[in-house]
Amino acid sequence: MDKRALIAVVLSLVILVVYQEVILRHWYPALPPQDVGVLPSSEDQARRQPEAAPPPEVAAPEAIEATAPKAGTGEARHITVDTDHYTALFTTAGARLESLRLKQYRTTVDPNSPPQEAIVPGQGRALPFGVELRGARPLSDRGAPYAVDGGDLTLRGDENGSLSFTWRGESGTVTKRFSFRGDRYEFQLAVEARDVPREFVEIGLEWSKTVEAQPQPGSEIIFDRTIYLDGRKFFEHPFDNLTDGKVVAGQIGWAGYAGKHFVAAMIPAAAENQRLWLKLRDQTVQQQLLFPLADGAATQALDVYVGPKDFDVLGEVGHNLSRAVNLGWFEFIAVPLLHLLKMSYRYTANYGVSIIILTMLIKVLFIPLTQRSFRSMREMQKLQPQMAQIREKHKDDSETMNKEIMELYRRHKVNPLGGCLPMVLQIPVFIGLYNALLNSVEMRHAPFMWWITDLSAPDRLGALQIPFVQGAGVPVLTLVMGASMFVQQWMTPAAGDPAQQRIMMIMPLMFTFMFVNFPSGLVLYWLVNNVLTIAQQAYMTRSST
Repeated sequence: MDKRALIAVVLSLVILVVYQEVILRHWYPALPPQDVGVLPSSEDQARRQPEAAPPPEVAAPEAIEATAPKAGTGEARHITVDTDHYTALFTTAGARLESLRLKQYRTTVDPNSPPQEAIVPGQGRALPFGVELRGARPLSDRGAPYAVDGGDLTLRGDENGSLSFTWRGESGTVTKRFSFRGDRYEFQLAVEARDVPREFVEIGLEWSKTVEAQPQPGSEIIFDRTIYLDGRKFFEHPFDNLTDGKVVAGQIGWAGYAGKHFVAAMIPAAAENQRLWLKLRDQTVQQQLLFPLADGAATQALDVYVGPKDFDVLGEVGHNLSRAVNLGWFEFIAVPLLHLLKMSYRYTANYGVSIIILTMLIKVLFIPLTQRSFRSMREMQKLQPQMAQIREKHKDDSETMNKEIMELYRRHKVNPLGGCLPMVLQIPVFIGLYNALLNSVEMRHAPFMWWITDLSAPDRLGALQIPFVQGAGVPVLTLVMGASMFVQQWMTPAAGDPAQQRIMMIMPLMFTFMFVNFPSGLVLYWLVNNVLTIAQQAYMTRSST
């Protein structure tokens, strides 16, 4: 393998990992959406006198204040909706969603831990599905005493049910109707405003949440960024990017929040005539979909999805919501690999075993390339004495030395890049599987064997704290993988100058360091791949003697 080609391969992997783990997750610059406005601060709002509302197409939302009457005339009611997938809790104070627990997903790997909670209130207990009438002085329904038509619902299979909340105030009537089905994660929301004074020109549907603190060991931050689809473009912004606020005017297909394994999205029935407002204030992310009021009235229908980042489930929801599963540049490889894993799991009931089977399948597909690589390295090894003579003869003339070496390659019909070809071609597969395992909710809390109880998390055994290793414990699987790479390099036919050989032996250390905080499912793939390569090299060595 040519030294420069080898260094390029290693650096490409390192750059890719740094880009995905550091740049994308922490400093990813927001792509410039259409019609972005800068939001005024709350201090500026306090100094500003009320004035006529600007046109909706250029207005930036103001600071939200809960100006609606509080539910002080009676105790707020709580209504439970229990389906096959979740248990939701609504309150009549503001007609908002207080809680939504996902039945199939636990907070930690412990099967006795509570179901995963998907609702994280914002400052002042701000909850999803608040309505704000926008004008010179915004009017929010936070705490407004809604009357509810309907009671607790228990829905199974294709059973349907609905809840209707109505608030009649001095500024009009607001109705929120929620419709559910027992076997679906998504539900429908219809918001209707009537008899609204002319001073209000726009209605906002809000979903606020607190920026979550570092979770307890074994649990996760369920949502760590905002996502939305503007036309055909997918955008995601870490919360820290929203301190100055964003107003997006375009074709908003959907908007919401995402994390490693879950997504929550509001999906308007029509993508036109609306804007999206995003703002981080006081450790609370405020997100509003804004719709125009016409003649004091507006009706807006939406689908709401709160659930796992399951590629198939999101595809059934439609609206291109599967774009929320960001599988990176090699999505066209990651998606088939993910489907193969899920297909295998139906028979193995163990995703670790499925990863091993998938690795074997990939290895079989790469057998012709591996054999060609092995033969190329064997031929390179035979030329080492002649190459050493050329280097000694022209050690003071690098240009002539390189020409003589290339001529030697040509005469013997040896491709110096043939040895690294399989590694180069495996990089897209590695990246595709990396993204599939990293973002796949199927791997979440999926056990393999022994101490590996979560294939989506790094493997750790014991409680020893090691520098540069996230979490307590020894990364046993990763160390075994590194050792397998040393064996593989030792068995590989020596080719190239001593400096190149030293670089080859450094690679296992580099990969071990890179993989130490990777999901154990990915480490398992690379370990099995190395073991199969060692077996293949041993077989080809015996066959060639």
